[in-house]
Amino acid sequence: MTKLTNAMIASALLSTAMWAVPAFADPGSASSGNGESMRDVTSGDFKPGRAKPITTPKLTDEDSRAAPLTDEATAVKSYGIVGRSADGKEIKIEPSEALRELIIKQLNAPADGPEGTQRKTEDPDLGEGEAGRQVFGTDDRVQVKNTKTYPFSAIGYLEAKSPKTGSYGSCSATLIGPRTVLTAAHCLYSHEDKDWLSEYLFVPGLNGSTADDAPFGAFTYESAYVLQGFIDNYQGYYGSVIPWDLGIITLKQDVGTNLGWLGYANYDDLGDFTANLVGYPGDKPMGTMWKASCEVHAENIAPEYFQYDCDTFPGSSGSSVYAYDNNSKQRIITGVNVAESPDANTAVRLNAANIQWINSLYK
Repeated sequence: MTKLTNAMIASALLSTAMWAVPAFADPGSASSGNGESMRDVTSGDFKPGRAKPITTPKLTDEDSRAAPLTDEATAVKSYGIVGRSADGKEIKIEPSEALRELIIKQLNAPADGPEGTQRKTEDPDLGEGEAGRQVFGTDDRVQVKNTKTYPFSAIGYLEAKSPKTGSYGSCSATLIGPRTVLTAAHCLYSHEDKDWLSEYLFVPGLNGSTADDAPFGAFTYESAYVLQGFIDNYQGYYGSVIPWDLGIITLKQDVGTNLGWLGYANYDDLGDFTANLVGYPGDKPMGTMWKASCEVHAENIAPEYFQYDCDTFPGSSGSSVYAYDNNSKQRIITGVNVAESPDANTAVRLNAANIQWINSLYK
């Protein structure tokens, strides 16, 4: 693949940062599950074909207009938890003292952070043949045909309903704990509607266009959460909130113990690495899972985001971008696919503050 050109995105909160070395203990460590099948009669009612892929936000020149946040109070407030439970209850939680101190530390960190190092991060289970459109050069996405095996059992199709229009939209999402699902905030909250979506449904390992192609069933949610900054800092265009485009869903059932989950971490020296992106792009047959791999270069990694030329399409929003950590032998999420532009696709980076925020919701 061709090397990405530098694409400038608004630097919002964490323009400089000091990175923590990842530790592989729960929360954050991966699990391959116990290998047992899971299909509960109380699962959600999945009706294939009713959802259209949620439009992937596009980054344009207007994004350069967003000024970096320098006010400590606003920066800290942006990391509050805003959520909604399945019964409609609004949830608001102030950032913890530990998170507040971390945000202020990062906000005032020296401009020159540690240099990244090159990593060998190819996933050994994403081999050849195993597994408008934003494709760079030749479309190199490959269908994952056996979605019942780990890590694909931990990756799923996510549906949500717009209370304004009554229509359903789809994204991709990943189990990162027994009941915790990671996705993009724009898959949970609509700036266009100025409201939450509803009726979130997670379908792990979906592999086709019928309910019978959901090998483990479809699982309903207990609550959904986004960063407060994703709502409060919106200035009428997506680039104003890209640093906060992360979402968490807590499921009612413990799905991950059976199906497994991916790890996640902030690397203090994240440099060149091989990104793996698995999800449900809407230009492929409905309900089929596809994988792509590409190189992420250090010059395209910023404190809040990184960019790559892995091929995506609406429906890929919320897909985890992960690396295979050869030391721990774990698949470690380093970002979440959220946006596209003419030059590159973009992931929100799981930096130190985002990791702390996720940990506070981990179940």
